[in-house]
Order: sequence, then structure tokens, then C-alpha cells
Amino acid sequence: MLTLRHIEIVEALAQHRHFGRAAEALGITQSALTRALQAIETDLEVRLFDRGTGIPEPTMFGRIVLAWGQPVMRSMDNLTREIRLARGLEIGEVTVSAGTFPSELWVPQALGQLAQDFPNIRCRMRSSESRRAVKDVLNGNSDIAVADLVEVKGLDELAFEKLITVQVALFCRPGHPLLKRPAIQEMDLAHFPLAGPRPTHYASEVMENAGENRALTVPKSGGFVPRIWVESFAAMRQAVMSGDAVSWAPVPLLEPYWTRGELAHLVMKPTPIDIDFGLIYPRNRTPAPAVTAFIKIIRAMAMAKPAPQAPSRKRAGNPR
Repeated sequence: MLTLRHIEIVEALAQHRHFGRAAEALGITQSALTRALQAIETDLEVRLFDRGTGIPEPTMFGRIVLAWGQPVMRSMDNLTREIRLARGLEIGEVTVSAGTFPSELWVPQALGQLAQDFPNIRCRMRSSESRRAVKDVLNGNSDIAVADLVEVKGLDELAFEKLITVQVALFCRPGHPLLKRPAIQEMDLAHFPLAGPRPTHYASEVMENAGENRALTVPKSGGFVPRIWVESFAAMRQAVMSGDAVSWAPVPLLEPYWTRGELAHLVMKPTPIDIDFGLIYPRNRTPAPAVTAFIKIIRAMAMAKPAPQAPSRKRAGNPR
């Protein structure tokens, strides 16, 4: 008979597609994981994973276990958690899903301070683009998300709180061809690859209707996908420094690199849209004490100092 532990094993192997990494995530040895999977398959009399290519791939039976098992695990987690809260025995855990930019700006620092202030609290950050961070909360994989608030639109089951509005700017490598212009227009971007996550709130008829567009692709679902689709600020910087790609980010992230002359500020008219970042959590769920403490810390951290503004062209390391 399948148990919750069996479902955890199947889910870990499906997620990591590697016996060693799945075993590490489960806190067991690789040989113990292999024996456990064999025992499950023997008990069910079906094969749950194909191993012929060296990469474990769920079979039809494995996908059935995943489809039915994941909701069961979430329900059990919620049940156990709510009972602990009611009894005052909260174990002190918080999982935060952070969008690309919050995962660099405030979330790691807030978790570090949380762990310092409360030594028994265990912390985890899941970093992804904003829309996936919000889905983590919807699916019960995270307690709270810090992400672009545009992604909460139409999701009545989620509550949110605005954290801060951050100015966004375009950036490129020093010496980029576009820096020869005092200011660029939106259409200028069509000739250079964009690097970054999928923008959430930006819609551009000009860019989408451009015939030969090196900047982005336009999926049938709408919006657009950058030609260089990456989901971390570090990857965005590397892509920009390696060629003529252009990217965008909140000014607080860019300011140190502008100051050192490692990146250059691209002045655009009109300026890019600012981003409202916020805290996103389930509407009808009692927050754990660890989550409440995290919220208090990140609120203070985000508002501790005024957000820097985009620098002048000279300070950005660009030629006049």
C-alpha cells in the first residue's frame, strides 16, 4: 500500500530526474532510494520510472502516482500545520518564493535576519520569475511570495500587500552601440536581443508588430519572451557583458554596477514602467508565526532607505 513517504520518493525523483540529487533532497543515501523505489514498484506490480536513458522518466503509472499523490501531500502538510498552530507547537519553518529581482534585493537578507533573530526557524527561498512565485503559493509549495503584484490580478484566493515601488532602468555593457544616442526609443530595442525573465506587466504593440525583431519572440498566448530568457540577475549581467544584449532591472540592483562602471545605463524615452513589488499569501489561511516574523522584517528592510534613482549618463560610465 502506498504511504506518504512513498509519494515523497516518487515526487522527489520526478522533480530532480537524478537518483543522487533526489536522495540528497530526501535526506537518504542513493542506494536506500533505489531500494525503496524497487520495493514500491514490486508492491504495486508496475514500473514507475523508465531508467534506460540514465535519466529517470515517469511512466504512465508514475504520472498517475504524481497526479494523485501531490494533492494528498499538500493536504497532509496543511492538516499537520494547522494542528500545530492550534496547539501552539509551530515548528518554525518558512518557505518564500521570490521573483527574479526580490530574490536579489530583500528576501535573502530578510531570511538571514530572521534566522539570526529566531535560531529555531528553518528558512528556504525558492527563486523564479514572478508568475511562478505566485503559483508556488497557489499550489501550497510556499508560504508566501515576494513578487510583482501584477501577477495577483484576478486571483481572489490570494491576498497581497504592497511592499515598495521600484524604478526600473535599461542597462547594457559599456561601449554598446546604443550608447551613442542621447536617448533611445522603444523601436530601437527591436534590433538587439533582450535578456531577462518574461516581463509581467509590459505590453508593446510596437515591438510585437515589428517585422524583423531580434529582441523578443511573441507566443500565441500573448505578451512576449526575451530572446535570451534567463531568470536571475547574475545571468542577465553575464548575457549583457558578453555581447550586445540589452536588459532591465530595478535601479537599486544596478546602482553598484553603474558606480563601478561595469554596466552602463541606457536612457529611454519614455522611461520603463516602474514595478510594484509586494507580499502575496493565501487569503483564508492563518499565517505561521515564522511567516509573520518574516513579513515584519522584510517590511522594515524594504522601507529602510529611499530607493536610488537612475544616474546621469556620465555616472553610468557611458560616453557623453
